[in-house]
Amino acid sequence: YCGTTITGLSFLSSSIMRLVHKDDKTLIANILLKPKSLYILKNIARFHFTHEILKDQESYFNNLHIPRNRRLSIICRNMPLDPTAV
Repeated sequence: YCGTTITGLSFLSSSIMRLVHKDDKTLIANILLKPKSLYILKNIARFHFTHEILKDQESYFNNLHIPRNRRLSIICRNMPLDPTAV
């Protein structure tokens, strides 16, 4: 339903984005998204990893709890290169 790139701009609360490899679930990256941060998922990160924003009780970065409050984000996705792709 979207193309090669996902871009997000985060506002308000800090949050943790977790990337998990689709085939090897032991490959995990936790990314701290501070307010006003921009992230871009493309290439390997886009197609070989799932992504999610962690709930407050799971939001730890370098063993430090990152309180998750109200979060606002602007997400941009480009169209698929193949117009018949869903």
